[in-house]
Amino acid sequence: MSYVYAVSRLRGMENHFLDASFFARLIDSPTLEDALKSLSETSYSRWLGGADGAFDRAIDEEMIDVCKELSQFVPDQELITIFKMPHDFHNVKVLLKSLFRVRGGDLEGRRHELLSRLGSIPLEELITALESEEYAFLPWNLGDIIKRCWLLWEQAKNPQHVELLLDHHLFASMLKLAESLDVPAVVAWVRNKIDAENLRSLVRLQRMNYTAMDGEPFFHFGGNLRPDDVARLLNEPVETWGNLLSHTDIGSAFEAMGDRSDLRAALSDVSRALDEHLIRVLESSKYATDAPEYILLFLLNKEAEAQALRIALVSVANDLDREFTRRLLSHVR
Repeated sequence: MSYVYAVSRLRGMENHFLDASFFARLIDSPTLEDALKSLSETSYSRWLGGADGAFDRAIDEEMIDVCKELSQFVPDQELITIFKMPHDFHNVKVLLKSLFRVRGGDLEGRRHELLSRLGSIPLEELITALESEEYAFLPWNLGDIIKRCWLLWEQAKNPQHVELLLDHHLFASMLKLAESLDVPAVVAWVRNKIDAENLRSLVRLQRMNYTAMDGEPFFHFGGNLRPDDVARLLNEPVETWGNLLSHTDIGSAFEAMGDRSDLRAALSDVSRALDEHLIRVLESSKYATDAPEYILLFLLNKEAEAQALRIALVSVANDLDREFTRRLLSHVR
């Protein structure tokens, strides 16, 4: 299966990516109206209109449209699906929590406005399946997992248990799909994505004073780092984590912390470093002419652009500290 045409076409689409100079101009906009005027000179102009606060919709519509365009020429659609899967599982979480509230007596408990249209499962089909409890068509053995979610809810009424079960299944399903594609770089990316999520959880759990024994169930299998090895870091001083992970590629993300032990202050730096690492895992395909993993790299870069846009526009809209915003977006190229 050749990806020469797909890669060539994506290189042309990359010319429309927003660069560092655009973001610098955007951040310096005096008002949101000025910022949106700059955005109207880009590919996002098709989706702008109405109230100033509609930029969120414009960013979503651009990402949805890009995925639709890719689906027309990418040889293996599963490369797009693996990118979309976290959105599908997010939607399952939103719908389950809505149903928990409604069946608990909260008739206004549905929160469908929180659903993402970026998933691979059509929203109307997913809503119908969960509300009717007809799960037969759902992929990745989701039907059985949703039934287990209901059992967990009935036993403990703890949404965290439900979310954790779904997250475990998401990463197991992503890894299974990646291995079926027989593209080593995509498998490596999924394993590193699991590691990244585990390290984010490590930071959050440390802030809540979890021990290794209490924290281990929160870590996912399938990464390059074993869950019990990650959990053991909870018993170590935070400032030693970088050294303890120095033998791993992903451990370099903790260099962003330096000697700081205040994880609240360092969390955004570490999270950004992990996102950058995940892109670097695929960057060997950047100059290849026939690399399937380049499809995923393109989507990740487009997603990073969308996240950066949200940060910049929220900053301008709320007149936040511009220097802080520049630091958050210092990775934009």
